[in-house]
Amino acid sequence: MTDKRVDLQKLRPGDLFHAAYPGTAKVIGLTLEVTATCIRGRDITRQEILEIDRATGVSIPTDGDPCTIFSTEALPPDLHEAIIGLDRKYGSGRTLTEEEWKLTLAERKALIFVRP
Repeated sequence: MTDKRVDLQKLRPGDLFHAAYPGTAKVIGLTLEVTATCIRGRDITRQEILEIDRATGVSIPTDGDPCTIFSTEALPPDLHEAIIGLDRKYGSGRTLTEEEWKLTLAERKALIFVRP
């Protein structure tokens, strides 16, 4: 990994990363755990757990194609908090109301920033 936007060694629990599957699907991931060899994260929108090789940035696929981290660059604090809010919302385990499914202004701003 020579890209300045990717530093897998600096990822810590609570950090966000961006990954992509072959083709067009993108992932906003939340780092949950980091070991010497593996990054365990969660795809925020799908709430799926990802196991990623810390040396290569490529996920260990459980079903289908692997994704690859393309950025570990930190977001501005307000956008980071909005993305964390989405993780809490989608991962709450309860059925969201119609109103709760609607994105807030801060959530829209954050998603537009990470997916221009």
